[in-house]
Amino acid sequence: MERVYAQQLASFSLQPSRAGLLMLLLGALASVAVAVLSFLLDRIKLYRVPNGGVFASPAIRYPPAPRDRTRASWLTIGAAFAAVVCMTAIWLAPKDVEHTAETAQPDLTPIALPASAAVGPGAGIYVEYADGSGGMGCTAGFLVRTSGGEAGVLTAGHCNRPRKPTKVVMNLGGILPYAKLGTFVRTVNEGVHDEQHDIGLIMLDGDHIPQSPAVAARLPITGVTTALSVGQQLCKFGMSSGEAECGAILDVTESKVSFAAGGQCGDSGGPVYLMQDDGAATAVGIDIRGSNPANPNAGCLAPAKFSVAELVQPWLDQWHLTAMTAQPSGPP
Repeated sequence: MERVYAQQLASFSLQPSRAGLLMLLLGALASVAVAVLSFLLDRIKLYRVPNGGVFASPAIRYPPAPRDRTRASWLTIGAAFAAVVCMTAIWLAPKDVEHTAETAQPDLTPIALPASAAVGPGAGIYVEYADGSGGMGCTAGFLVRTSGGEAGVLTAGHCNRPRKPTKVVMNLGGILPYAKLGTFVRTVNEGVHDEQHDIGLIMLDGDHIPQSPAVAARLPITGVTTALSVGQQLCKFGMSSGEAECGAILDVTESKVSFAAGGQCGDSGGPVYLMQDDGAATAVGIDIRGSNPANPNAGCLAPAKFSVAELVQPWLDQWHLTAMTAQPSGPP
C-alpha cells in the first residue's frame, strides 16, 4: 500500500507550470516598467518650466510638494521590490517540470496479464527487458528456494535476454494491480535444437508477493520426478491456454521430454507435471516450446499440437535449489 500512496502523491505537483513561469516573467517586467516610469515622472517634476513659457526665462528648479515626492518614492520602492521577488521566483523555479510529471506513473504492461492470487506455477508474468527495448509475456514455473532460504521461481530462459537482470511483473488484481515480483538472476537460452538448454531463474523480492507452490494455486505439487517413460500422461499449464493441456509422452532424453499436448505463445515457462493417483502432481519440467507438424512455420499464428519441456531436476542440482511443495488436503 505504501507504494500506491507514493504513486498517488507523486501525481500532485507543487511546481509551477510553464504558463505560470511566463506570468511571473511578465509581472517582473511590468514591475520594472512601473519603477522606471515613476522615477522618470519624479525627475520631470523636479525640472518643471514656469508658466511664462519656454522662451520667458531659463529653466528653474521647482521641487515638487513633499507629499507628492514621498508618494512617488514609495511607489518606486514597491515596484522595485516586486520585480526582485518575481525575478527570484523565476531563477529558483525547477527546469525539468515536465520530466518530473511524466515519470510518476504506475507500473503497467503492454499486454493484459490474467490476474493471479499468488505467484506460482501457472501465473502469468511480464518480462521487461533491462535495455528498455520491450519485453515478453510468459508463464511462471515451479517455486524454489536457494540453500540460503531465498524464494525464486523457474521459467523459460528465452523469456529473458542472456546476462540481463531483467525486472518481472505480474497482475495481482485490484487497484493498480501490476506489481514487481522479482528479477532474473540466471538465464540459459542455447537454442531450440536437440539438447540445447532453455531455462531461467527469477529471484523474488522478499515475501511481500503472495506465493503458492500449487499449479494455478489449486493443484498441489508434492515433489519432483525424473522417472518418465513413453506413453505416460503429462500435463502443462500456461497463461495463454488458461487451462491444463495433457497428452502422452513421445520421447525422453537427458534434459528434455516431448509430449502430445497443445499450447500457445505465452505458455512458455509454465509447469509441466505428472498427475498422481491421489490427485496431486509431481514436478517434471518447464514448458519451453511447441510445434505443429501440419503448419511448422506458423509461429504464434496457430496453436501448437506438441510440447517440449526442460527437465527441472538437473537444474535444481546444478543451482543448489529445492522445489517448494505442498501436501494435498485430506478429506474433511
